[in-house]
Order: sequence, then structure tokens, then C-alpha cells
Amino acid sequence: MEASLDRMLNVAFKVVPAVTALHYGSRATSQPRFYSGILTGLVAGSLTFGYLDPIFLSINMPLATTALYVLTYAAFLVGMCFGVLIPIILPGACLGTIVAVLLGMFFPSTLLPYMNVFSPALAAVGALMSIKFRSAMLLLASIFAVGGIVGSFLNANLFYCIISTSRSESFIPPSYNGKDYEYIIPVTSQLYLGLSWIICSLIALVVTAFRQGGLAPPSTASTAGTTTATRKSITEPPTYYQPPPASPNTYNMFDPADLPPRLAEYANMAYSACEDLGNFFGFQDASVRNQAEHVLILLSNNRRYMNSHILPPSVQPPSPIHALHAKVFSNYMKWCRAMGIHPNFAKMSSAVSAPPAVASRVVDLVLFFCIWGEACNIRHMPECLWFIYHKMMEEYILSEGYTQTRSLYAGHFVDNVVSPICDLVGKNMKSSKDHQDKRNYDDFNEFFWSRNCLKFQYSSDDSGLDGFDEESTYRLTGRLPGEDLPGIIEGLENAPKTFLEKRSWLRGVIALFRIIEWHLVTFYLLAVVGFSRELVWGWVYSLQVASGVFWIFNALQVKFGILEVWSIYPGIELTGTIACGFIFSLGTRFLILIYQTFYLLWAFGPSTGTKQEHLGIEADANFWWWQYVWLSLLCMIPWMFEALMQLYPASTTALYTSRNDYVQSFLNILFPLSRIYTGKEVHESFGHTSIYFFYWATLMAWKLFFSYVFEVYSMVLPTLQLVDDYINYPDQSFAKMSLLLTMRWLPQFLVYLIDMSIWYAVWQAFAGTAVGFSENLGDIKTMNDIRENFGRAPELFCLKMLSPDAGSRRGSAASFISRTSDGSNGSIGEHESQALLGSDPHRLQSYVNRLLDVKIQKWVMFSAAWNEIIDHFRQEDIISNRERDNLKFSRFEGFAQAIYLPVFQTAGVMDDVVTILENPKDDQAGGPTGDA
Repeated sequence: MEASLDRMLNVAFKVVPAVTALHYGSRATSQPRFYSGILTGLVAGSLTFGYLDPIFLSINMPLATTALYVLTYAAFLVGMCFGVLIPIILPGACLGTIVAVLLGMFFPSTLLPYMNVFSPALAAVGALMSIKFRSAMLLLASIFAVGGIVGSFLNANLFYCIISTSRSESFIPPSYNGKDYEYIIPVTSQLYLGLSWIICSLIALVVTAFRQGGLAPPSTASTAGTTTATRKSITEPPTYYQPPPASPNTYNMFDPADLPPRLAEYANMAYSACEDLGNFFGFQDASVRNQAEHVLILLSNNRRYMNSHILPPSVQPPSPIHALHAKVFSNYMKWCRAMGIHPNFAKMSSAVSAPPAVASRVVDLVLFFCIWGEACNIRHMPECLWFIYHKMMEEYILSEGYTQTRSLYAGHFVDNVVSPICDLVGKNMKSSKDHQDKRNYDDFNEFFWSRNCLKFQYSSDDSGLDGFDEESTYRLTGRLPGEDLPGIIEGLENAPKTFLEKRSWLRGVIALFRIIEWHLVTFYLLAVVGFSRELVWGWVYSLQVASGVFWIFNALQVKFGILEVWSIYPGIELTGTIACGFIFSLGTRFLILIYQTFYLLWAFGPSTGTKQEHLGIEADANFWWWQYVWLSLLCMIPWMFEALMQLYPASTTALYTSRNDYVQSFLNILFPLSRIYTGKEVHESFGHTSIYFFYWATLMAWKLFFSYVFEVYSMVLPTLQLVDDYINYPDQSFAKMSLLLTMRWLPQFLVYLIDMSIWYAVWQAFAGTAVGFSENLGDIKTMNDIRENFGRAPELFCLKMLSPDAGSRRGSAASFISRTSDGSNGSIGEHESQALLGSDPHRLQSYVNRLLDVKIQKWVMFSAAWNEIIDHFRQEDIISNRERDNLKFSRFEGFAQAIYLPVFQTAGVMDDVVTILENPKDDQAGGPTGDA
């Protein structure tokens, strides 16, 4: 009875996974990218296990077996990333590899050594065929893969036969253990195992055909039809409502016929450019008038840059037009630099009577603000605005001299540019799908971060200019370059998301990866220090054990690369450069990880003291450890380079913004996501960075000391006792010991992760206290404190801001800074005070008058700077007119004093005087602001 139940459970454990593999494996064509990753991962994992299994078994360590399974799983994940990144050629390569292994099972043993040539050749042929027959190759590869999986579940000998054949070895079945139900299909011959694989593949073929209704790959005709229909719907006649013509006397804030002098200076240029551009591009008349007034007001405001108090004459722009143009188009210049194109600015304008350097800038400004004025919610997409401006200015430049021959109806720009984009964005924003499947403003805007957007025209009106001659020799009325390009709506509809935020705990791991990496590495190093102290290791052996941190670094970087690919799948399509960068980084790091594992196990294996032959080299453990070190340093170069650049953050900005081809190639390979348009010029100064490093260095030093004493070292002795039991008692299980060690160390590691936040809060309090003391925070708490300390401001201002000779003749006795900078604060010097105490009273009176004159000079200089600051606050609309009047020093012609204190300083003084006079003498001890 017990044997029968055991047999039934064994059959269930094999049949259920096989049926599950058939169920999910028959849907390969429904998600080609995902199943391409699964297929590539299975092939990569199988090949890795097949080639590494003999090497790790020869080490004869339980840890080596664990490392084999870890590397096999990592190979599956890395292969899955490759399949996701290159879903076109890898299914064919996998099919060629699978067919080669299947055919190899029918080879005689004398031909098996040629599998090392035969298998790559078929893989290359399959990859080439997959370029043209992608769906068919994916379907065939998935059928053979599912057949192999099903056959391996039903008969484990098939899996071992596949592994043996892949490494060009004859299959030797494992010894029979006496259980007749060990295999559901009791086949041990390599030939019959190959036939069972074919039979299982035929079963998978039948199931796939049944579930898909046939074996024909899905057609893409429907997609093309949808795109064509969408484009036709876009080119339908516009339905713009023509408003009644506005009265010629209508205006917004200023009457064009009676402008203020500061606005009238540039009015003719602005209005001429508005009329020309409004007719050429079909802007709305009311919007054009508003933007003309807007440009004039901005030019008037930018006149302040022509003031020597704002900018020194050496850096002043030639005119307010130059100042406004540089400010408005600064981001456009960055966008053009990122796209690798030249900016489009007007050369000259026949419609504007002004110097070319001025007239062209006025045209640029007017065109941008006319676009911005009618852009509606497209203003949330700044790079989209620059794309529209770039394309429209390009069209305007090519039509230079003939712009007056084209006149589009008012509203043409809204109908054919703004409305289609807004409709598309609004449709996606109102979609009921999850955030992974719908796009918002940022997703559409990021389409304009790549040069692909330049392949489209800005307008959805691709029907040309109605009524004009298309064959015009002089291109006076014919199509312009770019009008035959597809509309931007077609590009936006097909543009994939460039950022995909998945709801998963792994997203948190990606965000906090560097913190997790630091904790893992330092925890390992602290454990090494603890064991070295307890076991009295020498410094050489301690250093060798600590070098295992290189393996941890590389393994974590492989994991991070896998998570990066996971984060962008499946909604993001990468460029070929970025995909190749991911593949190169993941492939090289994983290959280095394999050899790092070899070298570490050979260096610390059971036969450490003797020479062993590995990879055809006979050497001792010390040799293999040095091989491990050199290889590890190779893969640590990017990490060390990035760490050193953090010491001077400006170097990171210089690297990311470099236009050197070699630098950009380096970034594309090692840091693929550095090609993102934004976030390349964000860095702190070196001074702030130094304070930042000091803060974290002290915090981490204390945390490591505390964690070592109370969290790590306390676990060393219990760990040694557990390992001692495993070594000295033969009936102990390695898995059991590993589980017990994990249960003991895991709580300590979790506390090690958490207590960083505790020490951060403590250090934050220390830092806040230090900043408060250094900046005298809290010294002035009330308005009375402000008024009482305001009198110290001129003295400190002159001490910090003025030269020692300010306000006096050089070297004269009236040089007040030299007399007060010695800490006397204007008091009489020792030698001069002795002279003043003499018998001449006129000398004393002369010095007092001179000292008072120095105080007045300080107040006059401080008041000038203070009033400039208050006026600047008013110009920037930070304060109101009333607040400005209350804060400024006053000057009155004909009055005795040069300046008078601000109103906020003198307000309430008479009330305090009256209060003092009215209160009894005994109550005056409480001060003038006491209870009254």
C-alpha cells in the first residue's frame, strides 16, 4: 500500500509539471518577446550546467554544488535578458542549438567530438534565418524546447542525455537504484531518448496547433490597416470654428496706437513679425495680438540687464532683445546639442525693418511665443514645443523671401498641429488601462528625446497646400522638404514608453541598490574581521578571505543588470546601441563571475596545500588566488572609476555632456541608461561635496564600529560551534547546517540594515545643531530683536563687503575700516586716547565729530545697498509697493540728515516714549514694552 502511494505521488510530481509545460509552452507566438527570453534562458542555463558540472564535481565540496546551481540560475536569468533584448535573432540561434543537440543524440560516439563545431554552425544558420522568419523560428524552437522539458519530466535520463550531448560526450545512464517507478518512460539508450524527445515535441506541436487554431504565425496586416485608417482620419478637413472678426480697436492691456515709450521702442519690429508669421503658419489673430504684447512686455522687463547695477558693462548684452533671446532659447540650444543638430534661427526677415542681428532674433521670439500661446496643454511637453519650433523655423527659413505669397486661414495651426496632439494625449490620459499600458504627458514628451522624432513633420496636414502648383520650378508655391514625411501623430502613436514603473518590491531594490550593496559588502568584511580575530588568522589569510568581496561586487552588478532589463520590459523598446551595451555588460560580467567562482574554489578547496591541474595548468592555491585577484580588479575598474568621480561631481557632468565619440561609446557600453536626455548637469560644488563626505564618513565609521561589536562579533562563536558539529559528526547535513546558519545570521543582518536609519537620525540632529550654532539660528526671534539688531548691520556690512580704503582718502585719518577692523568697533585707540585726554578740549571735540562722520558714512553705504535689494525684490514681484516703502531708507531734499531709517524701524517709537512717560517710575524697570 505504501509503495503504491509512493508510486502515485512520484507519477503526479512528474506528470503535472509536464502538462503545465505543455499548457504554457503552446502560447509562444502570443508573447514573442517574453517567450524569446524564456527560450534563450533555458538554452543558456542548460549549456552552463552541462559545461560546469564536471568542473565543480571534481572539487568535491558541498559548496561547489551550491555554486553550480547558483551559476545555472544566473545563466538562465542572463539568457532571458538576452532573449528579451534581441528577440529577432536569438530564437533562431536557440533553434539551431536545440536541433544540433537532438541530432547529436543520433550520432555515433566517434562523431560526438565534432559537436563543438556542428552546434555553433547550426546556431549561426538559425540566427540568420530568424531575421526573415522570426515567428516561424520562434514557434519551432518553442515546440522542441517544450518537448525536451516534457520528456525530461517524464524521464530524467533525457535531461542528462541532453547535457552530455551538449558537451560532446556519450551518455552514460546513472546506476539503477532498484525502484521500477523511477522513470515513467524507462528508457536509458541515447538513441531511444532522442526518439522520445521527438515524440514529446510532436505532442507539443499538436497541442500548440489545437490552442492556436493552426500553426500560421499571426499576421500584421491588421496593424498596418489600423495605422492607415488612423492617418486618413487625421487628414480629414478641420472643423475649426471661425470666430467673428474682432474690432480693429480691440486690444488686451495696451493700445497699439498709444503704447508707453518703453514698449513702443520695439513695437514696429514685433508687429511686423507677428503679421508675417501669423499669415504664413495660420495662427489665430487674437492670439497673435496677445503674443505681440507679451513679447513687448518681456523686452521691456529685460531692459534691466542694461543697468550697470544689475550687470557690469563687460557682460551686458547688446540689447534687451539679445538678453531675452538667450534666456528663452537656452533650453532649445541644449536640445539641439543632445539631438546632434544645428539650431534653426531666422537669418533675416524682409518683413522687419531693423538690423539683421536684431530682426532675426525678434522673428525667433515671436514664432516661439505664437506657438506657445496656442499650444494649450502641449506646454507640459517642453521638448515637443522645441520640435515644433525647429520644424516650423526650418520651413520658414526655406521659404525666406517668399513668405508673403502664402497665407493660411486663422486657426490652421490649431487644427493641424495642436488639436491632433492634444486629442491623442487626452485619449491616452482618459484610458481605463493601468499605468503600464497607457501613456501620459511625460511618455509622449520623451519621444522627442531621440532623433527619431526628426523623421516626421510637425503638421498632420499632409495634403500639401491646396490650390498651389506642385511642379513649380522655383519652389514658390510647391511642397517644401519635409511635407512628404509622415505626420508627427503617426510617430507619437507608435512611440513606445521609455520609462516603465512596475508595481513590485523589486522596484524598491533597484532604487536602493547602492545602499543594499554597501550593507552586504561591509557586513561580509565585518564578519571576516570577526572570524579572523576569533580564529587568530594571519593577515595574509585574512586578506585572502576578505577578497571574496570582489565576487560579491560582481554578482550584485550582474543582478542589478538583470533588474534593469526587467524594469524596462516589455513596454520599452531600446535602441540597438543600448541593447548591445546591456548585452556586453551582462555577458562579460557573468563570464567573469564564472571564472571568479572557479578560482575561489580552487584556492580554498580541500587540496589547498598541493598542486592541482585545472584548465590544463598545474599550480597551487596561491596561484589561483592571484588569478582571481587580477580578474576581479578588471571588472572593478568601472566601479572604482565611478567611485572616484563622486569625489568631484563636476567631472560626472563633464563626462555625461562630453561630445567626444569615444567617451559616448564608453558610456553606451558600460552605462546604457546615461543616454537619457535629462539629469546630466545636476551636481553639487566641491565644498558641499566635502561636507557631505565628512558627514557620511563619520556616520558610517560609527555604524560599522557599533555593528561589529554588538551585531557581528557576537555571532562568530555560535557559527563556529555549528560548523564544528558539521565537520566532526558525519551524519550532519550540509543543507541543515546552512539553514541553521541562515536563521541565526538573518535577524542580525536585518538589524544591520535597519540601524542605519537610527544613526542617520542621530547624525542629522548633530548636524542640525552645528549648523544652527554656526549660522546663529534662533538668536533673533521677534520683531523687537530685529529692530534692536538692525543697528549692527552697517558695521558688519562694511567689514565684509567693502575694502579697507572705502569711504575715505587712501591713507587719511578718515579711513574708518582700518580703525574698526582691529576689533575696537570704532572706539578710540590706546595712543590716541592718551592724547585726547590731554588739556586740549578742541582736539577731543574734533575727534568725536570725525567719529560721528564715519558712522554716517557707513549708514549711507549700507542704505544704498539695502535700497537696491528692496528695489530688486519689487522688480521681481516678491514684495508689494507698500512693503517696499516700509522697508526702504528715506532721503529728503533740504533735510539735515543724509538718510532716515526705514518706517518699520521707527514705527511705534513715539508710543514707547509716551508709555515710558505715563508709567510710574517703579514700573519702568520692566522696559518700554512692558504692560501698559
